[in-house]
Amino acid sequence: MDRLEAGWRQHVPAFLNAVSTVGAFGHELSRTRRELNELRELHEAATTNASRGLEDVRTELAQEVRTELAQSGESMRADLRSFVQRADGSIEKLWERIEFVRREIMFEMAYGGAATKRSDAKPAGRIINQPLIDEQRRAGHVRLNIGCGHIPLDGYINVDMRDLPGVDIVADVADIPVEPRSINEIFSAHLMEHFPQEEVRRRLLPYWRDLLVEGGTFRAIVPDGEAMLAGAAAGTYAFEDFREVLFGAQDYEGDFHFNMFTPASLSTLLQEAGFRDVVVPVKGRPNGKCFEFEIQAVRA
Repeated sequence: MDRLEAGWRQHVPAFLNAVSTVGAFGHELSRTRRELNELRELHEAATTNASRGLEDVRTELAQEVRTELAQSGESMRADLRSFVQRADGSIEKLWERIEFVRREIMFEMAYGGAATKRSDAKPAGRIINQPLIDEQRRAGHVRLNIGCGHIPLDGYINVDMRDLPGVDIVADVADIPVEPRSINEIFSAHLMEHFPQEEVRRRLLPYWRDLLVEGGTFRAIVPDGEAMLAGAAAGTYAFEDFREVLFGAQDYEGDFHFNMFTPASLSTLLQEAGFRDVVVPVKGRPNGKCFEFEIQAVRA
């Protein structure tokens, strides 16, 4: 018993101490396990969030790349369209220039330099009625009826390339034996359609303008292409009449038509030639087989 009591006294404290230490260790172990679990959960959450964030970044980057590619593609398409448009414009201008040069060459070949001003040319043609010319010069109001044909007008110096009754000057209407800036009025009826467009633009209108005094009047009556085309389209104007007016009766060498005008087109030609105050007092007026309009302008 003594040995038992001695052993108890010796070993019980150590046992109790060991038991308390195990409990503390167990408690510490449990706490450590909880902390480890919390750390693991935090790590898993962080990993999950990181994965989601990475996916979001990948998605955003992909979207940005697609947007950038789309914008770049649109920019490239816009640049390409702009380039094509510039190229088309350059080619169009080049063709316009080529056409302009071609027409200039053809005009020079056709008219032998007649595009130059003729104010220094020597008078040509033949004056038949000098007294009438002198009379009008003394009155200070010289009036020419050019291309009069068989219809000379009173009060005018009648000019035609043919020596017909009533003609006062036999001459080409582009080479009349009168001085520049000496005519107060030039009138023509159904004359201008007998000349090609470029000759009217480059030779005749500038030449007639040079004959007029400053403020002198130019008047013309020509077939009204606008009215005739409208009538032909509506079926109210006979085709044969239209054809004859369009191409001329062709009874003699000078009776061929090479041109057609509308009030607007002839107004433009007059303005280009240096005329102002262009007016069209009459248009669409019936005259035999054609419709005609009258136009007048003043030398600027």
